[in-house]
Amino acid sequence: MTAIQDVKSRADIVEVISDYAALQKAGRNFKANCPFHTEKTPSFIVFPERQTWRCFGACATGGDVISFVMKADNQDFSEALSNLAKRTGVTLPTRQDRGRQESLHRVNEEAVDYFRKVLDSSEGASAREYVQQRGVDKETAEMFQLGLSPGGREALTRHLLGRGFSEEDVLSAGLATRGERGDVRDLFHRRLMFPIRDASGRLAGFGGRTLDDSTPKYLNTPRTSVFDKSSILYGLYLAKESISSTGAAVIVEGYMDVIAAHQHGFQNVVASMGTALTEQQVSALRSQASTFVLALDPDNAGREATLRSLESSWQALQINFLRAGGKSGVVFSQRHLGGSLQIAALPAGKDPDTLIREDAKEWERLVSEAKILLDYLFEVLPPRFDLTADEGKRQLVDSLGPFIRSERNPFTHSRYIRRLADVVSFNEIDLETYIWRTQKRTTPNRRRTNPAAASSASQPGIARRDPLEEYCLSLLLQHPDLREKGLEIPLDHFELSENRDVFTKWVSYSIITDISSNLPIDLAEHLQSLLDMENPPLDIKEREKALQEVANRLKERYFKIQEQALMEQLEDTDWRDISNLEPSLNQAIEINQQLKELFSGSNSTPA
Repeated sequence: MTAIQDVKSRADIVEVISDYAALQKAGRNFKANCPFHTEKTPSFIVFPERQTWRCFGACATGGDVISFVMKADNQDFSEALSNLAKRTGVTLPTRQDRGRQESLHRVNEEAVDYFRKVLDSSEGASAREYVQQRGVDKETAEMFQLGLSPGGREALTRHLLGRGFSEEDVLSAGLATRGERGDVRDLFHRRLMFPIRDASGRLAGFGGRTLDDSTPKYLNTPRTSVFDKSSILYGLYLAKESISSTGAAVIVEGYMDVIAAHQHGFQNVVASMGTALTEQQVSALRSQASTFVLALDPDNAGREATLRSLESSWQALQINFLRAGGKSGVVFSQRHLGGSLQIAALPAGKDPDTLIREDAKEWERLVSEAKILLDYLFEVLPPRFDLTADEGKRQLVDSLGPFIRSERNPFTHSRYIRRLADVVSFNEIDLETYIWRTQKRTTPNRRRTNPAAASSASQPGIARRDPLEEYCLSLLLQHPDLREKGLEIPLDHFELSENRDVFTKWVSYSIITDISSNLPIDLAEHLQSLLDMENPPLDIKEREKALQEVANRLKERYFKIQEQALMEQLEDTDWRDISNLEPSLNQAIEINQQLKELFSGSNSTPA
């Protein structure tokens, strides 16, 4: 998660805008007189679910929480981001911090080259044999850049110092430790090394597996300014294109699980590296995937890890788990769901690595037939409670109730009510009443000073990214020949402030170095990610067509957001006064005409 995403994940747009305008609830959204111009009828709408705002009156503009502060306080991007960071308690990296991070990436890159050379040397013979025994072919080992840390206590450190890095560089990267006598020693010794890259492909740290009986079996780089195990998914930089194209991410536990999957053609697989899936990791996946499949080890420890992953990952997918261990049960409190989480039930004694190598088709079948979350919970939760006692039944109902409440399909909802009623031997109607009655008790209280903010269902939790906007910008940045057509795209079609600022600089400057030098330092990482985005190879006609399609989708979304706000506004209109009706109907007619022209135009786009 970038600093920008971190700030936006903590800054609830309803709370922020409530400091500038008197918001009133309007369906799922909020409305107010626009704080940027004088008006009698509210035309300013805040969308909590999208964490965006838009003025449908004289301003005819909108954006996210950062763009609102920019406009309200007449600030540039960095100033608004800094103010929101102070408000939310986020520490923004400085230019000096970014320089240090670049140094850590460089020293890690030098280390991985060294580890690979050691693996290829005579010293690496036994390690190469181990890799072969695990079924990893040479091509896959090279793709994942497997290496070997040498046996000497200072071999890596001496090599890095000889390449011009300082002791502080080596220590800060977590590649060495300082002893009690002040001596610097390598952290990894005689371990098979797994380079760990972030989603952009930058080398953040390492995982090392012992090749003998020494402990611990796995050793990771300690937390550094570029490596945080809880925020990185192993293999994501290789898997993100497949995840984006399939819309599904399969999450396993270990390095070898990912390597086996990719070698056998399952390229949408990533690993949480033995830890419970975290909010930051899910955050990294949400911009590319709508379906998450957890395929974890089937033993008891693996099942516990699955439940821990459900706890944290569904927090990131806008649902909170409040979990009590042991026989006291599991209690959940629910928020609006934001994705599809499924569980792949692996056979006993078969971790993903073993199963894929022994029977790739069976692995494919189990992933494709993964159980949806509620079915999995109905399977694993009842044995945790004493269902011969009334208290045990209540605990199970409290655990499953929030998930059943969140099921929007009425037929599916009724099916789970019947299923739970059978399990606890309770009347369906009374059970349904109890589940909805407990919603208020299980919803955590949030202290708010503003009445509008107090009634907000918005709890950001995740900073939304926008694949449409990012794909559009990546095309424009990577292909200068698209400039003429790109200039036709209206600025307002970009909702997120970071994308809008990059687009603004792209309009003003045609050379990447000029864009970069004129962009706020806070957006340097975002710009680089857009430049590094892997898009399919396209010729000039295909690029123009791709840009036209994504521009049309941005335009369609722009009009549909207006249409949605208008419909909700009409619900609150006083129909007895015809003067209230005419402007809204005229606006509706105009929006429908724009959508009609858009669709007819896109249908006639030449292939």
